[in-house]
Amino acid sequence: MIRRQLLLAPRFARPLYRCYSSIVPPAPLSKDEIVARYKEKLAQVMKEKGASSVDELREHFKDEIVKVREREKIPPPFSIKSTSSESDPSSSSPSSTVSSSSSTPSQSSPAPPNIPKVPKAKKIKNLSSFVDVEKLAQHTEKKEIELIWRARFANKPNALCAVLTVEAFNKIRSNARRYPMFILPLPRDATSGLHAVENPDGASEMQFVQWTFPEKDTVHCLLTSLLEYKLHTEFARPHTTLIFHADLAESHDLVLLNGTVEPDMNISSADAQFLVICLQKFYNLDPRTETDRYAREKALRRLLLLELFHKGEGFNISDLINETQMAD
Repeated sequence: MIRRQLLLAPRFARPLYRCYSSIVPPAPLSKDEIVARYKEKLAQVMKEKGASSVDELREHFKDEIVKVREREKIPPPFSIKSTSSESDPSSSSPSSTVSSSSSTPSQSSPAPPNIPKVPKAKKIKNLSSFVDVEKLAQHTEKKEIELIWRARFANKPNALCAVLTVEAFNKIRSNARRYPMFILPLPRDATSGLHAVENPDGASEMQFVQWTFPEKDTVHCLLTSLLEYKLHTEFARPHTTLIFHADLAESHDLVLLNGTVEPDMNISSADAQFLVICLQKFYNLDPRTETDRYAREKALRRLLLLELFHKGEGFNISDLINETQMAD
């Protein structure tokens, strides 16, 4: 329906244009036309005031006319004051006709309305949000950078930290761009979890995976309970946030990863670590680079699950659970 309206819009554009273009504002009335229109009323007023002509009547109401015009006059947006002396009215230079910014408060323009400031957008967390990138890049040894990076989050119990190779990151990023949404099973007790799926070992609570790419060298992965996402969609609060930093990929051939597990959301650090392992199983793969037959078939199976979920047809949760429980 919307498309039909859009297609029909040009058809009615020309008639509407013609209709509006034919409306021309009337020209102002001349003095003689005004006198002719209000001839009877003017004659009555002239008789009451003893005036013999319209000009004489206008002269009689001269003071009142001036007062009405002054009262209905629209003030200018800012004050314009002549700075020339009254004894020299012939002065007409621009500098002598416009007041300076130091005019008195009564002559200056009224204060602008108090417009509330728009809050700044939340800053995207990248590598510079956690460390001094320039100082970190001065280290040439990969081991030194890894130790510094891990020490940065050593005293934070809800933090996740890792270092990846550029090859692994490129696989993850490529698959994440192609399949930006997925689900992963988190093992739960059979009596817990409102969105549990039965399996031989108990139950699994489904977690929703969403990838975003806010900057060139920054990739975010948000993990949210599937039930939470169904209830609140884009306003759902993720329980785990992973950030991949590729700032040192070209210079040091490594990518840094850190994450945060939100407290009081029924997700432990061990749960988050298990989900990160599952993420690698499904996103850190490329069947074309596998030389081993078994590894290539395994990569093809997991890639097929990503494709089926992306298409929304033929996806089997039991196959998903089996792959996550498989020891690589």
